[in-house]
Amino acid sequence: MGPEDNSPTRSRVEAPDPNDGRQRLASEALRYCLTASDLTLDRPQWEVLRPGIRIRELFAGPDLRIALLSYIPGARVPLHIHTGDEHIFVIDGSQGDEHGEYKAGSYVFNPAGSRHSVCSREGCLVLIQWRGPVAFVGNHQNE
Repeated sequence: MGPEDNSPTRSRVEAPDPNDGRQRLASEALRYCLTASDLTLDRPQWEVLRPGIRIRELFAGPDLRIALLSYIPGARVPLHIHTGDEHIFVIDGSQGDEHGEYKAGSYVFNPAGSRHSVCSREGCLVLIQWRGPVAFVGNHQNE
């Protein structure tokens, strides 16, 4: 991968066994690897998710998404309900909600139907995996 090329190295996956229930997804999947330099915040793949929070999508499947989220100090996500399960691993800094404060190295599971608001006092970097969108409660989407 050259310095001007921001795309990950990709290789096609061989066609799976036709009896495998994951055939359609696997046949469309590409294997790839991102290095630390691919994930720096100055790369163009980072997009603004909401004020103070940037997202770097790593995988988007039919019912599963995986991304990195970068929060600046004080960034927040207003009250929302999860329509699918969410898994968070805090890589750096800390993130909190109504249930506690989660420092680097913490793993948080928010099941479908759970609700919370998120804030990062010091800023953080998290790895997130989720199924289904969130539904903001009341008129809080634009906060």
